[in-house]
Amino acid sequence: MVRYRSAEKKLAREQRKLSRCEKGSRNYQKQKKRVALCHEKIKNQRKDFHHKLSHDLAEKYDAVCV
Repeated sequence: MVRYRSAEKKLAREQRKLSRCEKGSRNYQKQKKRVALCHEKIKNQRKDFHHKLSHDLAEKYDAVCV
């Protein structure tokens, strides 16, 4: 399992690779998919954290005021 911070570092590395690719080439398209997968993974990690945190707060307290 990849941790959040290391996933961010991997995203940065993959984006650097993408910036060095020639636009429109096959390798550019493949790298663009890799970057999109990194973004999706980070998005899912954030969503999972927020869901777990809100569930924990809802279980722990009777009322939550904002």
